[in-house]
Amino acid sequence: MRIAGEVEITGRIQALTLPAVGFHPTFKVRLANDELTVDLVFVGHRSLPGFRVGRHMTARGKIVAGDHPVIYNPIYWLKADAS
Repeated sequence: MRIAGEVEITGRIQALTLPAVGFHPTFKVRLANDELTVDLVFVGHRSLPGFRVGRHMTARGKIVAGDHPVIYNPIYWLKADAS
C-alpha cells in the first residue's frame, strides 16, 4: 500500500528506538493498527514522556512514502491508560 500526504492514524505503539550515543537525537516510534504501520520520527529528541510499548496513541502529519511510511515530527495525542 502506497500512501502519501496528510494522515491521522490511531493505534498501538509497537516499538521505541532510542538514538545511539554520539548521533543526532532522533527518537523513533513504530505505531500500528489493523491497516497501517508507520514510523514516527521525532527529530531533536532522545525520548518523550509517556511513550511506552503497548500504549494507544493518535498521530497526525504528512507521510513520506517509501519502503516504509514515515511521519516526521507529528502532532500526537497519547490515550489515557484504562484502569
